[in-house]
Amino acid sequence: MDDNRLNARDIAESAIKVDNDINGNPRYYIACYLFTDSRGRMVRPRGAVKYRGKRYGAGWIFSSYALESDIQHALDGIEA
Repeated sequence: MDDNRLNARDIAESAIKVDNDINGNPRYYIACYLFTDSRGRMVRPRGAVKYRGKRYGAGWIFSSYALESDIQHALDGIEA
């Protein structure tokens, strides 16, 4: 992983809690620019869905009880 990229803990700390989903599971918004590949292109992380709201701008929604672990899983998928 490049030195200029953030780790899972930093990304989890920058996450914004949004309303729970219809089943009551917690959801978090994360800006799309935090997930880039080795060439600097933005990529869709594993387990995330596109944020379709207007309040926060382009980003991803994670539905997770263990956010840091899920972000690490998504980062591992980008590096592979």
